[in-house]
Amino acid sequence: AEATEALADAKASGDKAKVEEATARVEAGPSMSLLQRVADAVTRCSDSPSEVVQAAMSKCLLSMMTSPKCGVHEAPMLMAVRATFHIYLVAKSHQAKDVSRSTLLDMLKSVFNRMEAYDAMSQVDKNDGKSKDATPSDAQSDSGGAVVAADDRSQGASTTATAEGPDFSAFASQFHTDSYLLFRALCKLSAKTLPEDNAPPASGGGAKVLQAFTSASAVDPLALSSKILSLELILATLEHCGPAFCNGEKFIYAVQHYLCVSLLKNCMSNHTEVAYLSLKIFLTLVYKFKSQLKSEIEVFVANIFLRVLESPNSSYKQKTLVLEALRALCSDPVILTQLFLNYDCDFDAVNLYRDIIQNLTKLSGKSRRNQYNANVKEVTEDVALSVAGLEVLVVVLRAFLKALGLPGGDDNLDLGEDGTSSGLRGSLKLDVGLALRELTKTASSITDADDISVSVSDIERSSNEAQDASSLGSASSNQSQTSLSKVPSNEDVAGQIVDAFDKKRTAQQNFQTGCLRFTLSLKSGLLHFIENGFVRLDAKEVALFLLENKDKLDKTQIGEVLGKEPDSAFVKDQGLDAEQGGKGFFVRILHHYVDGLEFADLLFDDAIRLFLSGFRLPGEAQKIDRIMEKFAEFYTRQNDDIFPSADTAFILAFSVIMLQTDLHNPSIKPEKRMTMEGFIRNNRGISVDGGDLPSEFLEGIFKRIQAKPFTLKEDDDARAKEGGADTLEASSFFEAPGFFGSSAEERKKEKFRKEREEMMAASEQLFKRRPNKSSAADKASNAAAAQLKESISPSNVVKPMFDVTWGPLMGTLSQVLETSEDENSIALCLIAFVYSIRISAHSGMSLARDTFVNALAKFTTLGSIKEMKYKNIESIRTLLSIAIVDGDYLGESWSPVLQCVSQLGRLQLYASGLDSDDKFLNGPDTPSADGDAPSAGFFRSPTQAEVTREIEENNGRAILAAVNEILIDKVFSSTVNLSVTSMYHFIEQLIAVSMGEICGDSKRGLTDVTSAAKSSNDSSAQGAKPPSTQAGHGEGGPRIFSMQRLVEVADYNMNIRPRLAWAKMWEMMGNHFAKIGCQDNAMVSMYAIDALRQLSFKFLEKPELADFNFQRLFLRPFLDIMENPTSRDDIRELILRCVDNMIRSMSHNIRSGWKIFFSILTLSASDPSEKISTLGLAILQRLLDQHLDQLCRLTTFDDFDTGVVEAGGEETKDPEQMTALDKRQRNANAEDFVGLCHASMSFVQTEESDNPLPIGLSMRALCHTACYADLIAEERVLPPVSGSQPNEPSAAGYTYEGLSEEEALEMVLWRPILDGLAAGICSTAPSSSGGVGCLVQRGSVITMRGILLRHGSMFSTSQWAVILRQVLLPAIQIGAEYDASPVTSITSESPAVSSLDFLNDALPLPPNTEDEGLLKFAELAETDESAPTRPLGTAELLVEASFADLRHGGDGDLSKAHGLAKKDQNGKKDTEQPFPDSWVATTAPVALGMLTDIFSEIVIEKGQDGRDILWPIILEQLQRWSAGFPLMKPILQSIREGDDGDHESTSQADVWLPCESLVRIGCKELYRVPDKLLEKLPILNIEDAQAWPKLLFQTIADTLTKNVSMEADLHRDLVAAKLRRLGLEPADSVPEPTKKVEGNASKADLTVDRVEECVLEDGRKMEIPVTKIKLEAGSSLYDGDNPTNGDDGEDDVEDDPSYLRDIPSLKIRCVASHCLQQGIPEVVDIFSHVVGQDEVSKLLKALEDSRAMSSKASDDEDLAHAFQEALLSEWGGGVEEVESTLASVGGILHKGGAEMFFLTQQAGADKATVHILSQLVCGHSAYSWDTKAYAEPLLLDRMIDILNKFLISERDNAEFINPNVWRMASDSGGKIALYCTCFADVCSNILETILNFDDDQFNRNKDEIYPIICSLIRVQSEEIRGLVQEIFATKVAAVLGINTAGTTGDESEGGNASEE
Repeated sequence: AEATEALADAKASGDKAKVEEATARVEAGPSMSLLQRVADAVTRCSDSPSEVVQAAMSKCLLSMMTSPKCGVHEAPMLMAVRATFHIYLVAKSHQAKDVSRSTLLDMLKSVFNRMEAYDAMSQVDKNDGKSKDATPSDAQSDSGGAVVAADDRSQGASTTATAEGPDFSAFASQFHTDSYLLFRALCKLSAKTLPEDNAPPASGGGAKVLQAFTSASAVDPLALSSKILSLELILATLEHCGPAFCNGEKFIYAVQHYLCVSLLKNCMSNHTEVAYLSLKIFLTLVYKFKSQLKSEIEVFVANIFLRVLESPNSSYKQKTLVLEALRALCSDPVILTQLFLNYDCDFDAVNLYRDIIQNLTKLSGKSRRNQYNANVKEVTEDVALSVAGLEVLVVVLRAFLKALGLPGGDDNLDLGEDGTSSGLRGSLKLDVGLALRELTKTASSITDADDISVSVSDIERSSNEAQDASSLGSASSNQSQTSLSKVPSNEDVAGQIVDAFDKKRTAQQNFQTGCLRFTLSLKSGLLHFIENGFVRLDAKEVALFLLENKDKLDKTQIGEVLGKEPDSAFVKDQGLDAEQGGKGFFVRILHHYVDGLEFADLLFDDAIRLFLSGFRLPGEAQKIDRIMEKFAEFYTRQNDDIFPSADTAFILAFSVIMLQTDLHNPSIKPEKRMTMEGFIRNNRGISVDGGDLPSEFLEGIFKRIQAKPFTLKEDDDARAKEGGADTLEASSFFEAPGFFGSSAEERKKEKFRKEREEMMAASEQLFKRRPNKSSAADKASNAAAAQLKESISPSNVVKPMFDVTWGPLMGTLSQVLETSEDENSIALCLIAFVYSIRISAHSGMSLARDTFVNALAKFTTLGSIKEMKYKNIESIRTLLSIAIVDGDYLGESWSPVLQCVSQLGRLQLYASGLDSDDKFLNGPDTPSADGDAPSAGFFRSPTQAEVTREIEENNGRAILAAVNEILIDKVFSSTVNLSVTSMYHFIEQLIAVSMGEICGDSKRGLTDVTSAAKSSNDSSAQGAKPPSTQAGHGEGGPRIFSMQRLVEVADYNMNIRPRLAWAKMWEMMGNHFAKIGCQDNAMVSMYAIDALRQLSFKFLEKPELADFNFQRLFLRPFLDIMENPTSRDDIRELILRCVDNMIRSMSHNIRSGWKIFFSILTLSASDPSEKISTLGLAILQRLLDQHLDQLCRLTTFDDFDTGVVEAGGEETKDPEQMTALDKRQRNANAEDFVGLCHASMSFVQTEESDNPLPIGLSMRALCHTACYADLIAEERVLPPVSGSQPNEPSAAGYTYEGLSEEEALEMVLWRPILDGLAAGICSTAPSSSGGVGCLVQRGSVITMRGILLRHGSMFSTSQWAVILRQVLLPAIQIGAEYDASPVTSITSESPAVSSLDFLNDALPLPPNTEDEGLLKFAELAETDESAPTRPLGTAELLVEASFADLRHGGDGDLSKAHGLAKKDQNGKKDTEQPFPDSWVATTAPVALGMLTDIFSEIVIEKGQDGRDILWPIILEQLQRWSAGFPLMKPILQSIREGDDGDHESTSQADVWLPCESLVRIGCKELYRVPDKLLEKLPILNIEDAQAWPKLLFQTIADTLTKNVSMEADLHRDLVAAKLRRLGLEPADSVPEPTKKVEGNASKADLTVDRVEECVLEDGRKMEIPVTKIKLEAGSSLYDGDNPTNGDDGEDDVEDDPSYLRDIPSLKIRCVASHCLQQGIPEVVDIFSHVVGQDEVSKLLKALEDSRAMSSKASDDEDLAHAFQEALLSEWGGGVEEVESTLASVGGILHKGGAEMFFLTQQAGADKATVHILSQLVCGHSAYSWDTKAYAEPLLLDRMIDILNKFLISERDNAEFINPNVWRMASDSGGKIALYCTCFADVCSNILETILNFDDDQFNRNKDEIYPIICSLIRVQSEEIRGLVQEIFATKVAAVLGINTAGTTGDESEGGNASEE
């Protein structure tokens, strides 16, 4: 060492003398120390043949090596090891060899342990802040001191760097140097090549070659033993090395540059043990150096192992060893995941894991050789390799399971003694897994107590601390803490790396897509690469991209890119630079491509070969010219000494291309190919100035091209593949060894030897390309990255790894399982299926899971008609086990599993000899899918159906024998162990399978039924119904196997699942049952209903806790079936009977289920079948009669300990004191009660239907509502405590607007009752029976009336206001508006003479609850057998009695209610109404009378609130009918338009006006109010008794005023419209009418013809000729020709003018005024003494307005003629007809004329006025004001005016006809003198008033009265003359002082005497 150092110094100084001296010292050798001489002497004994000497020498050397005092280092150490190694080689006995091997191992252990101990101590000293040369502590042993001393000596030793290793002076200690030298020596020793490994096999001895492969006796035993021993020592070193070795850069360098080279040469050795040890060492390296040897591992796996598996020439044992190595690698999930993370997730590395999987799947799925063409050995080997490959794949899956902690991770995959893989490992004595398991023992064997006292834990801790210190560098402690706090979690790191993997995979996929597109179109491909970021749009980058990826891209297209025209552009934009894609872009690519190559020092033809290896030359000469021109230019530039100019190189290059084509084109005959002389001749004169190139140069080119043509690698591979196929085909026939000199096996070995050489060469080149040095930052970064990856848990990487695995694995398993009959292969495939399904299921990979499960289900062949084999049955067993074990994760993959189970059930039936379900479910008349076999004779052949049946029976028997039925049942019983989510999936898929069975498609989803089966079904089903007419659409009949299983599953899980989870499960089941329940097949539907019934009974056995709705969800399917319009009648009836049974049996447990029952009963009401509707109401009636206590108990809280409410008692639980649970329960119960009410009201038919309900059902349902009202009133049903809302009718808490919260909650229970009755009141459905009409409408009114009158006291004023405004009044109004009967069109001829005498009367008030008649009725009704056991409520009793009266022809009057119960049908009155379907005629009087009754019983008792709030609401409806005010739109239209009630803005055309019937009804009810008030006056307080009469007076006055105002407006508008029609503009106000002249309208004074334009409804304008006729009387008529009455048939313009349509309204207003005036006298008589002057004045003012208006209208000639026109327009005709009619009708025109109407109104106004004034003047009541002073002048003026007009009319126009009727004096036809006729009664009243004057009054007014009285003497009325006579006899005589008493009496007596 010293001499070497001196030589180095001399060379550095440059002194030649010193160099020579130092060289001599080195050549002379080192000066040996004493220890070295001792070692040298001992080692010389190795040549001794004595084993005793050899053993002693080994012990001596070992003592020296392990002695703490002897410093044996470097050369002596190597000498000792070499000597011991030599003894091992030359020893004859095994004992000597064992001793030598043990000695060597101890030496190695000593050397490396000292290094590890020193390194550990150094780390401890650094951490403790001690100096390196500190004195050891007392705790250290002598060995520790020896270590330090040896280190001191090593520091003094001088070493120098060698050319093949690192500088020894850089080692930390002498121990590190010794370890390095020893390890390097062993690596070099193991790397020596055995001659037989590289020698080609001898010809002609195939058997001998095989023997040489399997036996080591034919090779050099020393060389082989040396290699094996060195490999064993290396393995021992690696197994026992510690952190100093694993982390030392020098040792890593040695591993990379020495050990890896050795392994590269040995791993493919022909010697099994050498290859085995090499693989074992490799596995250890992978385990310990995977981060440092990343590139080396990649080379070994990708270039060696996988190439061996791919090669068809590698031997069976070589492939087996590789498989075992891969098996060991893949068995550890940590190593497996690290491979994936280090390579597949690295952009710069190959996809190592993916390549391993692909090669394994390719090998495992390798198709079996044809037994006819291949020998048995090859077939056996192929099968064995396939099984071994499958086993490795299964090991990979098992590693995944182990990483995830799933069952199967620790399974033993050995297939037993007969298992192929187990046999292989046994024969080769391989257990590569020990290489990993033994590593766990490393820590405990690193140190030995005899050698060193440093503990293993200290070494490991020191190593870790040193590593941390080196990675942190100079960072401060604060920064370290910050960085540690920001370290991402394990899952985050794994996610980032997996994201990198996804990006890499995406990039690779994009690159592959780009390659494909580039092959199809170079521009499209380049564009794809540019868009995806593989290259920028730059000519240089594109050229380099093509150059780098020339082996991946299509070389033809690369040639096209390089040969493009100079002006070609990639982008068409003008002015773009050529480098960026403009013109010349491709030429720039060519230049950059050539510039990227290196031609320096290359032969010309080799340069061309290199150049052309990257692309294929285009076929066009111009392109070749451009390409080769650039090549020549660049080659000449780099080799300027070869060619004088580029032109010479270009010409020669072109000539070389021609030579290549000529020599190697197969189409050119050999004799015509170019010779060397020809080539030389062709290239003469191409040099400068016409010179020639050297002949030797050209000859060399010719020979090299002739020997090795220019070819592309792709072409070579294609030719080799074709040649290999030909060779393989030939070897099938010439397989015998030695045939024609060699065997096929020898040829394979020779080929593989060449392949191995290529692999070795390529691998060595890859080793050389790795970077030799890295910066400290790079090393730290790599170390941190490696540590980060190692920290990742394998479980976080399983999913992406399995994503790479499952695709190719699926194909392999399917292929093997499809083609193989080998039990081991089948077992492995099925295990792989189980593992794959488990992994994919737990990893959430639904696609992979579904694919594997579907494939496995396919291999069961349960969906095909074929004989089952062993593998099919095993597939079934495997599938069932998966369902039981891994069912919790199958998800949607349950579908194929359950389909297989379904088919198993079918086959079991066949095997048992039983018929399938379809025979039973299709009925006796429907043949099954199998059909009946025709009997064609004894010798007939079996039909295809029989063959199919036999096959399935055989399969069924095989399944019964192999598959236990318990296993099938376990699939369903084990569902109790499934999670909630898995249970959802299971039920969903079971439902889908069940639906397929019902539809006959139970095999769908497995495999398609074979065509033979189809044909058999077609042939055997002749005469059967087509599939479309059966239950389903499949080929088989319906089956219920899965539905039965579904019931079982429901039974298993019903009571063990949490209710919330069970609710969702049952929702799916229930929907399925509901769907099946609507099937056309009655048997299937009934089974579904029966299953529902059974499950429902079981479910209802368990009481439902409060605040839950599980019963509602469970019973929902019944409702769904009822709602389905396709359900059968018998099914719906069955459901109702099931509901009835459940209510009868389980009513005590029913809670939320009531809502479903009520909904079902509601649907039964609208069912098309009357039977079902009747049954539904019967159930409802029975529910009320027998289970009412259970219904009422729901709101008593008896299920809780918080309080109890007895029936009929008071609530003892304050809502404010209730718990939240109690509140929710009460709300729910209230909602159920609302549902009950809706159920009953649904039987009340409110709309016209094609399937009307029997009237009896509706009437019975109305009785239910009275019962519900009684329950509410008795507080047996309580309102909710929260949640009221007025917007959503279908939601809970639906109530009315405008109420307080408490009031709104109370109305929640009442709203369904009131709204339902309101709907019945305005029902449009006909309900007539026995001539009595509108029974439902009248019944609804009677029920509403009874409820409100019996329980109206419960409602507050606000609630009453809401009921009136939102319920009663809209219902009454809608009923009136919807009535389209003739009654609404009837108009009387005179206001005083009604044509509507058939209208019903309002009902009297019902009797009180204690009425004797009602009590007797109740007693008699209870004696009926069908009567309920419960007592009837007050409202219910009233309604029942009223309906009993209706049934027997009454009108609902209950004055004789006790006699109704015993009446039978024979006693029924035979009454028939004239208009039974008219709502107005039958129901309106009762409905409006109900308002009067409410006023009487409710409003009056409310006092001030009644007057201020309720009375205006009722009055509004009374005024609306009596006076047509306030104006309003039709109520439904207002609701639709959102009318806000602003009636003033309503136009006249849109308003609703009452008909005369309603007017008379309204007026009648308006004047019933005073009668009711009179009855209540005695019980009212003084304030109310005074206020109500005044309010009534004001009401009557206001009503009359409003009516008169409307009447005046109608009069004005009508006349104005008439004038406008005649072309005259009306005045602003109606002019005073001209004096009326009675006469005939027989002659026209003026006729004017003109044309008017009319706009039709469709928008067309029509010109209508109009003839205007001026009558003599001053009025005008018109006649028009309607041009639309032609032949075109279009809609006509109405003949009548529009104003004529207003005449009925005007008449009705006149009738209203008359009726209002007619009732005033009675009111005045009753209340005049109570009211004041203001009220009287208002009433008189209203009457005066009426009188004035009617007087004006009666004198209006235009109005009179309009009335006549309206009358005559009904007759038709033109002007002539009108004239003749007016001349001839004479006296009958007064009927319906304007004069009669308005004179009657005027007379009524005057009569009422006279009556009021006379009551004030002559009344005897005590008034609070001076009535006489106020009324007397008014009365006198009115009397004088009336009497004078009467006298004038009677004198001038009238002629008496009969009492109170006058005829026109000028009319011979009997025309009536209307004024006299109308006012005769008024005159009589006036005369009676005069008679009532006292003497003072008569005397004061005699001057005005007397003349008129005298004039009345000549009036032709006997009544008037009699009254006049009486006035004279009493009043006038008194004034004159004449005593008439005696005269009168004498006359009387005289008369009597004379008579006598």
